[in-house]
Amino acid sequence: MQVILLQDIKGTGKKGDIVNVNDGYARNFLLKKGLAKTTSNSNLNENKQAKEAQAYHKQVERDAYSAEAKKLNNTTLEMSVKIGENGKLFGSVTSKEVAEKLEAKGIKIEKKMISLPAIKLVGKYTAKARFAENIEAKFFVNVVAEK
Repeated sequence: MQVILLQDIKGTGKKGDIVNVNDGYARNFLLKKGLAKTTSNSNLNENKQAKEAQAYHKQVERDAYSAEAKKLNNTTLEMSVKIGENGKLFGSVTSKEVAEKLEAKGIKIEKKMISLPAIKLVGKYTAKARFAENIEAKFFVNVVAEK
């Protein structure tokens, strides 16, 4: 029997997949628990439209990420921090601080997207932002002493 899965089911398939399963498994477990629905014409059409909508929204999100990455690529972000002797920082510059500074510049980014080297001294550092698969931007963080 062919069914359309409404949830991910380990060993059977992912949500939205059309799979062939045993009749008893479909009737007594999948359909009864609401984990799947039958493959009628209306259900197949509904599933097709849902997949198309999901693909469209994913593409819109990727386009937005690409635009943000282009804005961020090769830009320099200046961070003023308190320093002690020999140019050492009190603490370090974190991805959260960098994300907040970028938000102030109009670039929407989450802190988990940013990968920074350990910044504990004054200087210029190279950082990367990974927005999505194959969408990355390289930017610079210039750490200067607070006046």
